[in-house]
Amino acid sequence: GLQHMTVETDELRNPSYISNSGDRCYHCKQTLYRELRKIADRHGYEAILDGTQTDDMSDYRPGLRAAAEERVLSPLLLSGFSKNDVREAARSLGLTVWDKPAVPCLSSRIPEGQAVTVEKLEMIDRAELYVKSIVPIRDLRVRNHLGTARIEVAPKERHLFFQEELMSQIDRELRRIGFSSVTLDLKGYSKSKHSTPEVTLPMSTR
Repeated sequence: GLQHMTVETDELRNPSYISNSGDRCYHCKQTLYRELRKIADRHGYEAILDGTQTDDMSDYRPGLRAAAEERVLSPLLLSGFSKNDVREAARSLGLTVWDKPAVPCLSSRIPEGQAVTVEKLEMIDRAELYVKSIVPIRDLRVRNHLGTARIEVAPKERHLFFQEELMSQIDRELRRIGFSSVTLDLKGYSKSKHSTPEVTLPMSTR
């Protein structure tokens, strides 16, 4: 069988990561791959593999530069696998998580140029866990825009929020978590959208 190891890194001690410029993901991946390289060398492993696939090449991925620098191989990409191909392969193998939604790191919910802090990440995490616990949605992002929580869900799931009591309940809880205001992105979540402000609907009914 395969030996499973949990590797801990601390990106939040890296000023280049905290500053949250356009290459934040590069500094994150660089930290991770360098740590993995140490482990690989220690155990005599020749290669480090990642899960990059063809769909990743259509988006801005500064982490790919770190992978190239640290000689990380991408077997799925080299084999021409798309995300759908990976899902279908997982389903054919009987994996229960074959259709699990993507879960990007919480730092991606903080707009470029705004510092990444533990407090902001914890607020985002708590907000997303809460909203998912009371609304049956598949894809969710809670963006932190200078203290405003901007909720993004798939366009087909936006209607689930249009209930007065539910909106008031979400507004109260997210304010309790620490957000100054709570909004719903009317355009809905889109993979190609990079934390840019959109038309929003206040969640408060007051």
